[in-house]
Amino acid sequence: MEHILVYGASGVQGGAVARLLIKQGFTVRTITRSEDHVVSLREQGIDARIGDMNDLNSLLVANEGVDQVFLNLPIEFNSSAIESYTLNAVEAAKRAAVKRIVINTNGFLPEQPASTESLEIKRNMIELVKKSGIPWIVVRPTLYMENLLIPGVVGNHVLAYPIPADKPIPWINAEDAAQFHVYALSHPELTGRTIYANGAEALTGNQLAAQFTEALGRDIQFHSLAYDQFEAGLAAVMGAEQAAGVAGFYRWIGDNIEELLTRNAADRMIQLELKLTTIQGWIKRADIRPAFTGSAHVDSN
Repeated sequence: MEHILVYGASGVQGGAVARLLIKQGFTVRTITRSEDHVVSLREQGIDARIGDMNDLNSLLVANEGVDQVFLNLPIEFNSSAIESYTLNAVEAAKRAAVKRIVINTNGFLPEQPASTESLEIKRNMIELVKKSGIPWIVVRPTLYMENLLIPGVVGNHVLAYPIPADKPIPWINAEDAAQFHVYALSHPELTGRTIYANGAEALTGNQLAAQFTEALGRDIQFHSLAYDQFEAGLAAVMGAEQAAGVAGFYRWIGDNIEELLTRNAADRMIQLELKLTTIQGWIKRADIRPAFTGSAHVDSN
C-alpha cells in the first residue's frame, strides 16, 4: 500500500484525511511543530515528525519514500507565507520524485480570477504546483459545516451566518470532504483534473435552520449576518488579518453564490460512490446542542 504525506494531519481537514487513509490501509506521514501533537498523532498510527513548512530541510526528510502528497496548507491570508510554504512543499516533493500531489483548496474556489485576495492566494498555490511538473489533482470543497461551530455563529435560538437566507449551498463536512480527497489519492486516472467536492444536499439558510430545529428539538431561526459584524466577531477569535481574509471570502460568496452549485457529471458520479452525510446527520454527530443553551445574542440592526 502507498505511503502518503498528509500536511495538516493535526487539524480538522488534514486529520480527517489521515484517519480515512489509515482506515483504508495506507501508511500516513505528517509533520507538526508541536511535540504534543507528535505524541497524539503517533497514537493514531501516523508517522508524525517535527517539521515546519518554512523549513525546506524538514520537508525533504518528510518526503523521503513518499508516494503521494496531500497538500493541505494552513488557513492563512499572508500571500508571501503561503507562497513560501507551497514552493517548499513542491521542491521537497520534486526531489523525492513523488507520483502525485492532491491539492485541497480549503473551501470553495471560483473558476475565474476574483478580486478577493483570500481566493487568489489559493489560485496562486495551485498554479505553483501545476508549474512544478509534478502530476496533480485539485479537490475543491464548498463550504464546511464545521464553520458553523465558529464562536458566535450559533447561540440560544439563532443561527447567524453571512450568507443569504434564500440561496442554496451544498454544505460539506470535513469527514465527507476527506472521502473526496482519499478518492483522488486512490484514482490516478483523475490526474490533471479538478474535482468538485459538494455535500449531500444544498440548503438555503432558512432550510439550514429548519434542519437544526428538527435535529435539536427546539425552534432555531436563521439570521443573515452582516459581513462587518461577522468580521468583527472573528477578529476577537483569530485576529484582524485572518478575520479580514475570511470575511472577504464571504463577501465574494454573497455576490457569486450561484457558482457554489457548479457540478459536472463526472463529479456527480464520484459523489454517488461515496457515503455522504446529511446536514441533520452532521448536526447530531457534531453534538452542537450545548451551543444553543447559552445566552448568545445576535444584533439584527
